[in-house]
Amino acid sequence: MEEDTEERRKLRVKERRHYTEDCLQDDEIEGRRMFTIEDKLTSPAFTCSFVKEMKGEDFTLKYLQEHGFECPILFKSKANMGMRLPSHNFTCNDVRQCVGSRRILDVMDVTTQKDIEMTMKDWCRYFENPNRDKLLNVISLEFSHTKLENYVESPSLVRQVDWVDVVWPRHLKESQTEGTNAIEDMRYPKVQKYCLMSVKGCYTDFHIDFGGTSVWYHLLRGQKVFWLIPPTKRNFQLYEQWVLSGKQGDVFFGETVEKCDRVTLNEGDTFFIPTGWIHAVYTPVDALVFGGNFLHSYGIEKQLQVCQIEDATHVPVKFRYPFYREMLWYVLQRYVQCLLGINHLTCNEDGDPVDGPKRGPAQQVQASQQQGTVGARSFDGSSFLDLSTLSPKPNGGGAGSPTVPNEDSLDSAEEPCRRTFPAGHVHLTRREIDGLRMIIRWLQKLPPNKKFVPDLVRDPEALLADAKRLVKEHKHDDPVLAITDKPVLFWPESKKKTKPRVGLPPLGGKGSSKGGRGSDKDKNGARRRRTRCKKCEACLRADCGDCHFCKDMKKFGGPGRMKQSCISRQCMAPVLPHTACCMLCGRDGWEKGAPQPSDQEACSSLMECSQCWEIVHPACLAERNPHLLGMQGNVSDDLPNSWECPKCCRDGKPDQVKPRHTRGRMSKGPQDGKSECEYVPSLDSVPPVPGNPALNLTSRPYEATGELGAGEQDTCGAPAKKKCRNIPKSARGGTPEC
Repeated sequence: MEEDTEERRKLRVKERRHYTEDCLQDDEIEGRRMFTIEDKLTSPAFTCSFVKEMKGEDFTLKYLQEHGFECPILFKSKANMGMRLPSHNFTCNDVRQCVGSRRILDVMDVTTQKDIEMTMKDWCRYFENPNRDKLLNVISLEFSHTKLENYVESPSLVRQVDWVDVVWPRHLKESQTEGTNAIEDMRYPKVQKYCLMSVKGCYTDFHIDFGGTSVWYHLLRGQKVFWLIPPTKRNFQLYEQWVLSGKQGDVFFGETVEKCDRVTLNEGDTFFIPTGWIHAVYTPVDALVFGGNFLHSYGIEKQLQVCQIEDATHVPVKFRYPFYREMLWYVLQRYVQCLLGINHLTCNEDGDPVDGPKRGPAQQVQASQQQGTVGARSFDGSSFLDLSTLSPKPNGGGAGSPTVPNEDSLDSAEEPCRRTFPAGHVHLTRREIDGLRMIIRWLQKLPPNKKFVPDLVRDPEALLADAKRLVKEHKHDDPVLAITDKPVLFWPESKKKTKPRVGLPPLGGKGSSKGGRGSDKDKNGARRRRTRCKKCEACLRADCGDCHFCKDMKKFGGPGRMKQSCISRQCMAPVLPHTACCMLCGRDGWEKGAPQPSDQEACSSLMECSQCWEIVHPACLAERNPHLLGMQGNVSDDLPNSWECPKCCRDGKPDQVKPRHTRGRMSKGPQDGKSECEYVPSLDSVPPVPGNPALNLTSRPYEATGELGAGEQDTCGAPAKKKCRNIPKSARGGTPEC
């Protein structure tokens, strides 16, 4: 009986199953192209002449007011453009020293078109290694509020028209300290300064920059090839179909449109891409690029159209222009305040609380009449806003007459054309007037839970009413008189005394001579101001002659009062002076009582703590503190002879302490080990600043009556729970190349 049981058990033995990882195999081939870029580089089909070549002195605000910004512009020289850039010797390692080795980067795998995360230190090691097993591309490193921002300044024209500079509340931007693009720490749309690092062979498929932003793009090193497609209504429709098809790797989009241009950028070239242009980028040689994105008042129509395309193609919040709808409210506010003198914010330009706008009797009657038409109006089902239906035609009636109802005060065609204007009347260009009209209608048609009214806006209904009145008063402005080369939007001089922006403080430098932490230590010579390394790119370059420190120098004709070095020449890795000595044993970094000139090239053994500023030998610290035996300090990869000493590592939490040698803290990576791509916080999650309501960057929905919608929640702004790593790159908004 027992033998039969054993035989039956033997028959029931199962064979091991062999599983195939089909899903992983499909995942690996995702993003493979069915066409070769080499063929597109030599094809004669992409020879349209869309790109206009200009000189820096000709590209001014007057040019934008007269001609707008309709076609890409190439500058062979950066002269007379007001830019500040590093020299040709600037390298990827210099970028690492400026932004920090632990800065987390979103890196694109060109083959699979997926995002991965790397530290700046790992990326620098990959970029400088000629033997690469993968094609990786960094196109989203925003470096404002890091040391790198001192070496890069956008063109002066960009700073004149960029909504972030002329529209967004100034005090919010000045309150920004975070160097990364973490949305919870962002106080303004942080998209103005990007560094792009691409290795040979990188390709970014056709895309439109997020929010319809325009782009400035300076090629410091290497070479780039652009394919450019104009932003026509037909091309937008084809692009939307191409993105939604999910077959971007099968079709080269440039061959599906009527016209596509190809242009090659070389070292030293500066390139401007207008709003809405669809473009792809190829890197034939390792390249280092500086650029930025900006919204402006001379391309509002296309900017709103691109926003609609992003909605239709389901672009995640992570890849969109941050605070886009809040920006539209602030645009109306700035125009109303600059032209009508009415402030609808709860604070003034400096962030100080103010009372509500005071209106005269005539203004109150007119505003009450305007508010009757502020509610949401009907729109047709077309995918794009048609400017011809929004702008009144010079010839009344006929096919070109407005199709909107006459009761809409924005397009009242019955009002006679006003030929005379009051003294001091500021004329707006037709692009600005039509753009403001479209913003008003855009905001009106949004459902209450998607209007994203900033908390600083006191009464959105009153703001819309005044904006409509402004458009009505300026609808007959003279386009010729609008060409003044002077900005309409500007900030008055701040009444607050601000600290002069000196770039970087002396790294590890002394405190105030009148007191402060460590003032007693300064007397015994234990602490020393760091000195130039005389090796980095900044130390070896000449004065720029353009920054405010250079203009103060006597050799450039200034008074010589500031006595500061050029912003572009601030050392990237300042070293401890040879007179520095250990505060415990009194010896220098070469274990001697006095510094020797022959030791200058040797490596000093002294270490300066970035938290307590103590300069010691690690061996002396361990000898004097036996309880620290076995504990290790955190050595900095960016600053020579710098660490977080074992005492500070034991007593505090150095990962949460902001390093003092940069404007913003260097991110150690997403918290809890989660990727930023896995969780996209909503705008409502931005924490308020305690004690200062003017710095609160939250937004709110509101009903047509102007009251807040109870319990409203925007599904678009809600945290995105699903991962977005597999989203085609062409379906994302982006940076100058992304």
